[in-house]
Amino acid sequence: MRLRLRRGLEMVVILIVFMPTLCAEGRRAVTPVDLVDIRVLRDVQISPDGKRAVFVVTEPADPKKPESPRDSNIWMVPIDGSEEARLFAASAKSDTLPRWSPDGRYLAFLSNRGEPLGEDKEAKSQIYLLRTDGGEAEQLTRVKGEVENLKWSRDGAIIAFTVKDPLSEEEQKKQKQRDDAFHVDHEDKYSRLWVWNRSSRQVEQVTNQNLHVKDFDWSPDGSELALRVSPTPHVDDMGWHSSLVVIRRLTGEVVRTLSQNVVAGPEWSPDGQSIAFLEFTPNKIAEWLALVPAAGGPVRQVLKDYQGTIWDFKWTSDSKYLLAESNEGTKDKLLRVDTAGGAYKALAGALMPGPDFSASSDGRTLAYLSQGADAPQDVWVVTIGESPRRLTKFHPQMASLRLGEVKDIGWKNKKDGQALFGVLVTPPDFKPGQPFPMIVEVHGGPQWAWWSGWLGSWHEWAQLLASNGYVVFLPNPRGSTGQGWRFAEANRDDWGGMDFQDIMDGVDFLVDQKIADATRLGIGGWSYGGFMTSWAVTQTNRFKAAVVGAAVTNLFSFNGTTDITPGFLRSYFLDIPSRRRVPYDNHSAMTFLKNCKTPSLVLHGQADDRVPVSQGFEFYSGLKALGVETEMVVYPREPHALKERAHQIDLLQRILAWYDKYLKK
Repeated sequence: MRLRLRRGLEMVVILIVFMPTLCAEGRRAVTPVDLVDIRVLRDVQISPDGKRAVFVVTEPADPKKPESPRDSNIWMVPIDGSEEARLFAASAKSDTLPRWSPDGRYLAFLSNRGEPLGEDKEAKSQIYLLRTDGGEAEQLTRVKGEVENLKWSRDGAIIAFTVKDPLSEEEQKKQKQRDDAFHVDHEDKYSRLWVWNRSSRQVEQVTNQNLHVKDFDWSPDGSELALRVSPTPHVDDMGWHSSLVVIRRLTGEVVRTLSQNVVAGPEWSPDGQSIAFLEFTPNKIAEWLALVPAAGGPVRQVLKDYQGTIWDFKWTSDSKYLLAESNEGTKDKLLRVDTAGGAYKALAGALMPGPDFSASSDGRTLAYLSQGADAPQDVWVVTIGESPRRLTKFHPQMASLRLGEVKDIGWKNKKDGQALFGVLVTPPDFKPGQPFPMIVEVHGGPQWAWWSGWLGSWHEWAQLLASNGYVVFLPNPRGSTGQGWRFAEANRDDWGGMDFQDIMDGVDFLVDQKIADATRLGIGGWSYGGFMTSWAVTQTNRFKAAVVGAAVTNLFSFNGTTDITPGFLRSYFLDIPSRRRVPYDNHSAMTFLKNCKTPSLVLHGQADDRVPVSQGFEFYSGLKALGVETEMVVYPREPHALKERAHQIDLLQRILAWYDKYLKK
């Protein structure tokens, strides 16, 4: 689910200690700590001349300072590989979002290294400027509120940026006095567009109207900006009701609306004629690449029938092509797309669950993140006409671990013959013809997909499980990305229907191939993966253990409590309130709970607005009432994605212990 326990709940904490197991080669089994303490790379930005790249490295959390966030710093590496990557901008706080000036002489970035402003106890992110040949960083902005995004004008004279509205003095005063009741849907904090002028060194607010600015891009002449906006900052409005508008830079006045069906973007072409963005497909589930005249006019879809999913895109300097990152099956690709006819050419393959690439100003050299089956992401580069090259090696510790083998896998749905794809991870000691206990991990979304790369984190369990003796099956059923927009919409009004059939047919295929032991099957997942897990164990008793993570278990109560109501479920199901039984009850695990006999571990974040913790309690309490073996663990302060190191480790320890208890008897 693109989605994103009660206060004072007492928890009994069980200490589970995993001792690494050594094998003959001196390698050891993967532990939860190994996965949680991985350095994370993101936001790679190549210089305009294509000679250097900067990127953000987030370090492992300090176990001695559990209240502190993971430290993020900016690194730099030469594209020719002549030197190793080096730390470029660092502080005791967080340095992120590096952006080159058009002439390549400066790097603007965000940092909260400064002093708090006003009544704030902690400094908010502000814009800093650093010469790329060295020196000290200069703080450019001191605005109240959090700077969230920034982008240079094409001539380098102005930096546009967005700032989330801060609390007013009156609101701060009321908070101190505990007079802080909030009026739902009436006290929104918008992100507004500001600019910093290089010549005057001054900042000014551009948009004053109540439009929430999520993303933006400059016109080539700097007189206008294209904005992706929503009527409010509510997650539902941002996700399903965003528009593409053009404003005047000097006044912030909206001069034209180009689309009201926007998912991502915009990107203004260098010749000023067109704006590229991602547009919703008919049911607002998937998206396709689209172009619209910058002056206004009809929207034109590009690659509408592409059998993959476009993640991200950037113009080439001649405005004839878009460079794009896409997902095809279980892999990513970098493409060059002819915007006139829609023809495309693959430039390089990548293994990465989502977009992260940039291009030199001439569009010939691309820096991107990619990973291997045996290691997390590193920085890679490809120049058109040449082979891709890896520039960094940030994960040498992986060489000491016993890792599973990662393979692509294909099968067909027995009912309609739909071709399906996924990933299989087998244990280091796997032997063909010798069935192993197998765990099915279902991905979230449902519009998402597993990839045949690194599968190890608090959220991706495959390498942990494989290293400790399990076959892990990661299916991409209908509703996933990677097979075109129609495939992504194929589970509309059918959660737990043919998508469930897709998964179970994959399980049968692996049992028939003597890869999986039919008597020792487990299932688990997070978010939509949690939904499918709760659904599976109420539809079949084939699974001997289940991990139900942040799961939607009751669609009716979920619709009234999630932060993405009503847009999310309205895109997936027909009209709801008047048809509660058919779309909601008939697709909810709670309706069929009496069928469940599978021991189920329920895991949930206490502060989850996306899938409220009440969904987990409904399932857990129901199983307890039925006498089914179940346990529930709640993580205080945690939203939909767990953030805290100790919680992530605890979650992985419990998952492994739960499967071991029921599948290794």
